[in-house]
Amino acid sequence: MVTQSITRVDPVQYGKIMAILVAIIYLIIGLIATLFMGLFGGFLSAIPGADAGAFVGLGLIGGLIMTITMVIGGAISGFIIGVIGAFIYNFVASKVGGIKIDLE
Repeated sequence: MVTQSITRVDPVQYGKIMAILVAIIYLIIGLIATLFMGLFGGFLSAIPGADAGAFVGLGLIGGLIMTITMVIGGAISGFIIGVIGAFIYNFVASKVGGIKIDLE
């Protein structure tokens, strides 16, 4: 077993990885939230005289718009935070050493 150290991380590559990971997480959360918004719209349709389809449709459309916004915003912020985090890691690793890993 060989012990090696990660002393530098490519900021752009790490930013791309973070952007994809955050976008996937926000996509999952957004789709679950969309289902709940449609369900809530269904509950609102129980109001006397309310149009059931309108409330469910508005809930689902609003949820999908929210999901798309979350995914795009999350990818952008994930990239920025990833790049900044990689620069900070590179600075700290140059001063105290990198993360030690064991390879076989």
